[in-house]
Amino acid sequence: MTNELLSSLNRKMAEFSSLPVIDGYYLVLGGGKIGSDFARYAKERSFPFVVIIDVDEVAEASKSSVVVDRDELFRQIHNSRRLKGNVNNVFFHCMDVCDVPEILEAGIPEYIIPAVPIHAVVNMAIDMLGSISSRPLISALCIDEQDEKLTAYFNGILSQLPENIVVFSSLTGGVIMFSYAKIGEICPDQCIGPEKYCYNFRREKPETITAYVRKLLPLYTGWVFESCQMKPGIGGIKGVDFKEYMISLMEYVKAVYRIRDLPQIEGNIFFIATTCNCHGIMNLLKVT
Repeated sequence: MTNELLSSLNRKMAEFSSLPVIDGYYLVLGGGKIGSDFARYAKERSFPFVVIIDVDEVAEASKSSVVVDRDELFRQIHNSRRLKGNVNNVFFHCMDVCDVPEILEAGIPEYIIPAVPIHAVVNMAIDMLGSISSRPLISALCIDEQDEKLTAYFNGILSQLPENIVVFSSLTGGVIMFSYAKIGEICPDQCIGPEKYCYNFRREKPETITAYVRKLLPLYTGWVFESCQMKPGIGGIKGVDFKEYMISLMEYVKAVYRIRDLPQIEGNIFFIATTCNCHGIMNLLKVT
């Protein structure tokens, strides 16, 4: 690792560590069905401060929120630190999810609610670390089927997981999807996601998906972001967890770059997973 890159990474870690986690601030990634549903729920419950972003300027959530430009958005985020009581502000801003790290520079939400058809945490991690250097520091891992070591690594992860919770896996894509629902089964919108038993499909759940994936951590390097239920059908990641895990990930990247000759293939490969009681997704990534 060059001194310049090391300095940039240390500076990014220090800046991110200093960011406050703002109580009562909810950041929703996506203004479609889930985003607009959360906007209604936030108003009903008088949540103090909600920001919904979507790349579509006429997304459904924009119709029931105060639309703001970038300057006004940052002003509102800074003002949100002083909000007291049930102020009930729901704002919409048109932007791509890849620009979320820019918003986080103003403060970390108490909850981040992913409502987009991508693995949002993976994208945020790549984008956040990508802002440090002229080249990406981490990237998604695409595995060549002829690569015996990486294939064994991927299959090793699968072997540690119960077959009944893996609904999809792609070696070449480096992705695994989890669910207690079977292919073709659709969970109701208002499901509360109980831990032990699925009343919708009448199915025992010995452990949550989060618990199963976290059992991988002693064996594999990774970060498991738990999506906590905000309301039936909608989950959010705690800002304190997001902050802690991102700092830890940056520490890991720095450590990998310091090792010139990696002793094992696992030395620069890791996973990021987002999970809840019933569902989850995992992506394999590498330090480039």
